Amino acid sequence: MTQAPVIRPRNSLSFLDTVRNSEQLQDYYRHPLAPQSASRLLLESGLLTKDELTKFMADPACQNSQHIGFQLQSKGLISEEDLGRLLAGTFGLPFVHIRDFDLDPSVLITIPASFARKHLLFPLLKTDNRLIVAMADPSDNTVMEKLRFMTDLMVEVAVATPADILEAISSHYGQEEIDRALENVELLMRDDPAAVDQKISDKVLERPVVQLVQNLITEAVVGRASDIHIRPRQKSVDIFFRIDGQLVRQRSFSRNLLSPIVTRLKIFGGMDISEHRIPQDGRARIRFNNKEVDLRLSLMPGIYGEDVVIRLLDSQFAMQHLEDLGYEGDDAERIRHLLSRNNGMFLVTGPTGSGKSTTLYTALEHIRNETLNIITVEDPVEYHIDGIAQIQINPQIGYTFAKALKHILRHDPDVIMLGEVRDQETAKMAVESALTGHLVLTTLHTNSAADTITRFLEIGVESYLLSSTLLGVLAQRLVRTNCPHCLVEDHPDPAIRRIMGVADDEVFHKGAGCDFCKGRGVKGRRAVYELLVMSQAIRAILVPGVQADDIQALAIREGMTPLTAHALHLARRGLISLQEAYNIRLE
Repeated sequence: MTQAPVIRPRNSLSFLDTVRNSEQLQDYYRHPLAPQSASRLLLESGLLTKDELTKFMADPACQNSQHIGFQLQSKGLISEEDLGRLLAGTFGLPFVHIRDFDLDPSVLITIPASFARKHLLFPLLKTDNRLIVAMADPSDNTVMEKLRFMTDLMVEVAVATPADILEAISSHYGQEEIDRALENVELLMRDDPAAVDQKISDKVLERPVVQLVQNLITEAVVGRASDIHIRPRQKSVDIFFRIDGQLVRQRSFSRNLLSPIVTRLKIFGGMDISEHRIPQDGRARIRFNNKEVDLRLSLMPGIYGEDVVIRLLDSQFAMQHLEDLGYEGDDAERIRHLLSRNNGMFLVTGPTGSGKSTTLYTALEHIRNETLNIITVEDPVEYHIDGIAQIQINPQIGYTFAKALKHILRHDPDVIMLGEVRDQETAKMAVESALTGHLVLTTLHTNSAADTITRFLEIGVESYLLSSTLLGVLAQRLVRTNCPHCLVEDHPDPAIRRIMGVADDEVFHKGAGCDFCKGRGVKGRRAVYELLVMSQAIRAILVPGVQADDIQALAIREGMTPLTAHALHLARRGLISLQEAYNIRLE
């Protein structure tokens, strides 16, 4: 029998106590703890070494009045929960899990939902003349003064994560907000049912519907959703968030709210509010919690009303290292070596939603410096990086990837990132650009690394040009990682074991579902990949008519780990389930 792997959660501040109910909370205030040094907590937890902390503190960008925890979290060095625990420890306050809390609903009337959502706080407990609230930022004294003035109560503070606070607001205030918006629309309909469409464009600007739309987007951002789906049904409207690649149902509301919500989104996205018969696309940008998020809106007419999908793109790129994406050991170093070249072409391939853009931006972050002129051509520009010229194509006016690339070559670039190779003209220009002294990074929609090479040959790129310019191909997928807090032994279907080539007694793991992962058993995603680095032997077989299977076999003999084998490796380590590895396998 194979031994179960030991799964160790990363370092964290979990040794600090968590308050889960009103009795523990009141006891905490009867016996408060003294504030502790943030540096000491970070070192004791192992989140940072002494050298890392010294280097971070010496960075001029960190010399401001903001708590060090916010700066560490913005750079991806600590998690949101660790930030909450760190703030609690340094201010001598309790850290609370609101989702576990035995809340008295009567306390909700002390603070309006709009104020709670705007300032990321939630009322927990009211006793006599004292109100205890959970806050994401306990250092915000201005909000504390507003609370005291608003409630005429003595205010005490606990710390909770923004996600926990917004989930509580949505859960406890959400239905009230929907009811207010619905009442607003129903009054309009009773006034003059025949004139609803004419009046709706004015009514959607009123606070209840505007607040409802704003809250929906905010919840999606905090919940790490990549998309919001608004799906009309015969008698209701369902809301889904796509989280870690999976659609997760959030709530439903009356169909009477569909028209004002869609109209509000059309106004928000710069679309025609009077058009209901054809699809429309729009875009907008919001700022939330010091983060800018781009929104891409897509509306399609259906039999029960207009179906809406909103793509959320975090325009502030935060990924710092290839290892953060899941590239391991020698492979991460091989990619860095390829990126150190001053000419040639590096390709990242995979289907839509496989993380190609994120990988390319991570590559750009690695090579970016003031001595290089880096230009990107994208559709759309997903992340904004300071110091890089980023160009948005516009096919409607004939400004395509190929046309943009022609102009870029006159702009003295060192590195070119091409969002996607879509046709023969773009492919040939990318190869010629790599041949004439530029490093070209681009993507293609193919399944495997070997398929990518044969696709270039099939669309008309000469084999001798491709062999002279291609540096390597990275084929990747995204897989959902097991939640480390609720791992249990998995019992995969025997057919899946047989297809994946694993023994019947081999042990695998999956997440059972817990509060940390909101019952889904998965938390976050990582890349599964195969990296084909061009060698003299592979270049030698690049002739017209070469088969992808022959390229694949040679690359494996030279040390490439196939994508399916890499997924199986992660499943054996307990990082993903065997089902997840099976879902993304290549035949």
